[in-house]
Amino acid sequence: MGTKKVKISSVKRAAHLKSKKTPLSKQQQQKQKQKRDQLKSKREQGQNIFSQKARKRDNLAQRKKHNKLASLGLDPLEEDDEDGDDEMLDNVADMLDGDDLALLQANKRKRKAKATGEEDPDQGQSIGLEKAYASDTKKEQDVQKIKLDLLPIKSRDGQIITRTTEVDYVPKSKLKKKNEETQDDDSEEDADTEYEDSDDDVVNDVEAASAAPVQKLISTTDLLIARQQEIERQKYRIGIICSGLLEKPEDKMRNFHALYELMDEINPASRQANLMAVRKLAIISVTEIFKDILPEYRVGQVDTKMQTLRKATLDRVTFENALLQQFKKFLQKLEQITAQVNRRGGLRTPQTVKLATVAVQCMCDLLVAHPYFNYVQNIAQLLVYMLNCNYPEMRTAVNQCFRTVFSNDKRLEMTLFIVRRINHLIKTKQNNVHVECITCLMGLKIKNVNLDAEKENELKQKKLESHRQRLLSLSKKERKRRKKLTEVNRELEETRAEENKQAKHQKLTEIIKMVFTIYFRVLKNDPTSRVLSAILEGLAEFAHVINLDFFSDLIDVLNRILEDQDELGYRERLHCVQTIFVILSGQGEVLNIDPIRFYQHFYRNMLAVQAGKNHDDFTIILRTLDEVLVKRRRNMSQQRLMAFMKRLLTGSLHLLHNGTLATLGTIKQTFQLTSVLDNLLDTDTTIGSGRYDPELDDPEYCNAASTALYELALLARHYHPTVRRMAVHIAHGVPASGEGALPTEIGKLTSHELFTQFDSTQMAFNPTIPLPKAGQPKLKRGKHLYIRSDFKQLCGKLLQKGNVPQAKDKQTLEIDFFSAFQ
Repeated sequence: MGTKKVKISSVKRAAHLKSKKTPLSKQQQQKQKQKRDQLKSKREQGQNIFSQKARKRDNLAQRKKHNKLASLGLDPLEEDDEDGDDEMLDNVADMLDGDDLALLQANKRKRKAKATGEEDPDQGQSIGLEKAYASDTKKEQDVQKIKLDLLPIKSRDGQIITRTTEVDYVPKSKLKKKNEETQDDDSEEDADTEYEDSDDDVVNDVEAASAAPVQKLISTTDLLIARQQEIERQKYRIGIICSGLLEKPEDKMRNFHALYELMDEINPASRQANLMAVRKLAIISVTEIFKDILPEYRVGQVDTKMQTLRKATLDRVTFENALLQQFKKFLQKLEQITAQVNRRGGLRTPQTVKLATVAVQCMCDLLVAHPYFNYVQNIAQLLVYMLNCNYPEMRTAVNQCFRTVFSNDKRLEMTLFIVRRINHLIKTKQNNVHVECITCLMGLKIKNVNLDAEKENELKQKKLESHRQRLLSLSKKERKRRKKLTEVNRELEETRAEENKQAKHQKLTEIIKMVFTIYFRVLKNDPTSRVLSAILEGLAEFAHVINLDFFSDLIDVLNRILEDQDELGYRERLHCVQTIFVILSGQGEVLNIDPIRFYQHFYRNMLAVQAGKNHDDFTIILRTLDEVLVKRRRNMSQQRLMAFMKRLLTGSLHLLHNGTLATLGTIKQTFQLTSVLDNLLDTDTTIGSGRYDPELDDPEYCNAASTALYELALLARHYHPTVRRMAVHIAHGVPASGEGALPTEIGKLTSHELFTQFDSTQMAFNPTIPLPKAGQPKLKRGKHLYIRSDFKQLCGKLLQKGNVPQAKDKQTLEIDFFSAFQ
């Protein structure tokens, strides 16, 4: 007979399983036995007051009372406590007598009086005093002001002025309890304490968040006042945040987010538009903070999870990683601002252009302050593209920044990176770039760089190696052999040390090659470009380091530019001539090139500079004169040298006093180097052949030997005292001592030093003009001058006789000599 399956519900099944008892282990049985023993011992000890209260609550009558009190809105537990206390006092009173019983009855009456609403007058008075003290304290706190120190300012005199301000006192709890739940059931919950940041309300802008907008009609004046108040409030807020960051950046790194919110067009926290002045101030403030707290070295990425670090190292690495993240976020903000005016389709309004100008200037400051920090190459790459933007202010700022970086960069890593990016930009734009892309390269410190030094070093190395092998193969005495071998090894070690030093020269050589690649590409592909003037100026500046293989081709290109382009300006022509003579004065002396045509170009453009807007271009003529008259004086004929001297002194009459002094300094130096020019100081015109033609453009055939330096007589009466001394000195034949000699402090100055030292563009006259002497000038009595002596005698007779008719007007004294003569 099979079993019958019966279906039961889940509820019955759960009750059935619950009723089944699982066998207990020995430990569980021992625990249950201990609990039973403890309960049994408690019952044997007797009843206490707590067990009595528990029994009363279990009674049915007591439960009804609790329900009734609860329905009336009263607390039944308090009633039970009072009844229990009264019953306990009655039980104790049976065991007392005398004074103790009286004291107990008095306490019972006080409890009943308190329950019925009767209060002790002394206790009520004390409560009233406490309430009054609390209210007075609250009023004092409402009126109380506290002083806060603001950032100091520096006056024009250099004094540091401290500032303070008063704000309302807001009491706040300095401790904030933070409960953490523990996983262990046996342990208690501990309360951790954490100090609040005293600047949290300023950083989080609690004042703006609590202020509710009031919608009403306001005037333009109210808007301007509200705008100024908002700017001042944000200034104060930015100052507090920045001072906290500078004081302890490790703990206040999160405060950067408040400044980043002020840089956005819409503040994410308040959902309101930030003022343009506030955005600029926030950008500049963050820049100054990073300039102060960024390290000078490059921060490396360290994975703290994979490596075990000490506590101090871990804190430093954590701070550097957080600082790097904040710096990256700031650069992304600046890139977004500049992208609005640099990319196609951007919002190009006057406000965005001004904000982008501030952002570009801040990036320039960061690049100059920390050229070796992380992400600096990203800054340089962005600034290279801004160098070709359509806004002159940004181009000027980036140009000045790159010049400063080129002059201060000792590793040459950043310089090489910038030059490469500029080369890529010019190549991409097909030479259609602004002039600043070329002129910034003038800031490169390129001196004493020999592009053929590598070949020379290799040859020297081979010679030393062969000499060493020769010494090793010799069969002489061991001591002499070792001595010579030691000397050769020392020379080899010196050359290897030079190779370590050549790492810097190798970067410099690569920079020079890149620069000349830019210059030669423009000259070859687009000789009529708008950057031709800057290219020629750069070639004139760096012509002394051009490789010898390019000399002949470069001179042909420059000559073609001078001959074919008629619209070429005087400045470009002077740069072409300067470049050619710098090449011919250096390594180009070995070239077989006749420079007569270049002498003519230079002679023709010497009078283009005058005492006007182009007076600063006279420095180009001075540099070219050093190459032509000083270094190549032996390659010039006497007629050509005299013609250059005569035209140079003629042009000095049209210059300012510093240009005139530089001209006289060049003439003085040439007079000291050659005695051919002494004929120009002789006023006898029969010495030379022919007649001097100052309008002829060829200096060889203008017959300068037939004239004299008459301009020295005019310069001897110049308004500047130093010019007068120099002119007299040259007129006397440049004597070293005696009459016409120059003081030592003036005679030792070169022409370039004279041009710079006596420059008066800063409204400073050198030497200083003496103050006039105190006192009134003496009035000298005038004398009458007569051409004819008989007329003097006749006038004297008329004045002595007194019969000359006077004028009718008594206010003026006039003598009518004409009527008297008639």
